[in-house]
Amino acid sequence: MFRYFVNDKSNNQFIIKDKDHHHIKNVIKLKPQEIIECVYNGDVFSCVIDEILPTSTIVKINYILTTNEKKVKKVLIMSLIREQKWDIAIQKATELGVDEIVPISLKRNIVKIIEQKEDSKVLRWQKICETAAMQAKRTTIPKVTNIIKNINELKNYLCDLNIVAWEEEKTKTLKETLTNQVSSISFLIGPEGGIEPKEIEQLKLLGFEPVSLGKNILRAETAPLYILSSFIYEGY
Repeated sequence: MFRYFVNDKSNNQFIIKDKDHHHIKNVIKLKPQEIIECVYNGDVFSCVIDEILPTSTIVKINYILTTNEKKVKKVLIMSLIREQKWDIAIQKATELGVDEIVPISLKRNIVKIIEQKEDSKVLRWQKICETAAMQAKRTTIPKVTNIIKNINELKNYLCDLNIVAWEEEKTKTLKETLTNQVSSISFLIGPEGGIEPKEIEQLKLLGFEPVSLGKNILRAETAPLYILSSFIYEGY
């Protein structure tokens, strides 16, 4: 069943516009009386298509399917990597339940994005997350923030638990950090070239705990998926 995120509600109806309306009308060519799912403010509704107009689709609410439940907020802070790998990483992170994605530029970054293109890049990444959230039938879409260029700006994204994956950490494991009940977790992944020791010291001062992800060195695009899968396993 097709699912759409909606913002416009009028009494017992939702109004679907723009690309989702185009998808309904011209791509999958749904008809009146067909059933779809709509997500509104984190709640999922079963709806029936009432009218397909030139610029919008009108659907009536049948009943609520699920309500938004409180869960652990997961914030991925990820250093910029090559575009194709980055796209896959944020797509899969969305499927695995990430709630916010914070792009960051660190010293060993290979990828550099010029300032004039930053807004369009963030908009594109947001669309990738929205599509992945719809495919995974999530009730929320992860927010992609603007690119962070100064580590100290991460103080605005601190959670109850803050960790950084670092290949030089030999003692503390990810599992050891996931022992307390928390309402939010942030986790930072460095670039292909790794994170400099000076940057690790800055992160420690902000409250980040370096953790090991095991004996194998994971690619930058693999590490966030490993961590998110571990969160799911541990019930976060």
